[in-house]
Amino acid sequence: MYFTEIAIASFDNVSFKFIKTSLNGNVFRITLNRPEKRNAFTPTMVQEIAFALAYAHYNKQIWCVVIEAEGPVFCAGMDLNVFQNPALDTPNNQLPVSNKEITLGDAFKNLLKPCIAKINGDVLAGGFLIIGGCTFVVATESAGFSLPEVRRGIFPMQVMATLLKIMPQRKVLEMCILGKRYTAQEAFELGLVTHLSTNETLENDTAQIINIILQGAPLAISKGLEALNTLSDLPDNEQHHYLINTLQEIRNSSDAQEGIQAFKEKRTPVWTNQ
Repeated sequence: MYFTEIAIASFDNVSFKFIKTSLNGNVFRITLNRPEKRNAFTPTMVQEIAFALAYAHYNKQIWCVVIEAEGPVFCAGMDLNVFQNPALDTPNNQLPVSNKEITLGDAFKNLLKPCIAKINGDVLAGGFLIIGGCTFVVATESAGFSLPEVRRGIFPMQVMATLLKIMPQRKVLEMCILGKRYTAQEAFELGLVTHLSTNETLENDTAQIINIILQGAPLAISKGLEALNTLSDLPDNEQHHYLINTLQEIRNSSDAQEGIQAFKEKRTPVWTNQ
């Protein structure tokens, strides 16, 4: 993580400039809150998002994270004016110092909690780093997706790395090079979007996914996400041994004991994330 567990202890005392957060039960919401700039992010906004994700990672009460946005555009990527002139950024001095330079792709990779992107507007450029880092992407049919960087003289390098984990290489290159706009239906067929919705049903469709997630054992889900991240770093002949050991760790957890007992007693399990 970019922030230590000690650092996130100050979370409740931090006032954010470009995002909003809320915790309701086991669900933590991060809202991109720069609608006047189409939620284009600056280094400070990236730092705020990463800090909120670190808080969600360490907080055992949080079992699910939702990313949403104010305004008609979900995220237009990096603010190009600030990209060219970093002095235009507005620092947030209430944030603790990160361990190293922050990238959004790695900030989401380190979360280890199910994360839902709730999309009610277009996603452009670096905004793909946010939706690509989420477990589920629920998008209205009117939302569009595009990578226009090559038309600005640059290339979506980090986005390319994120998309290669989701889509075939040729389709990734097509998106990066052509820079065209894809509909939500097309993004769904490519695997970038996981659930199609409408403006009228977006809230309810997202709530249904949240409810299903909360029915599962949070510790088991977290360990599963951790295992998925770890597998790519292990040789083929070590992967199954690692997975067996991780499964045994889950079996020894309080949640696993509760799940088995609840199944025998034909009742709903009461998870404690332990």
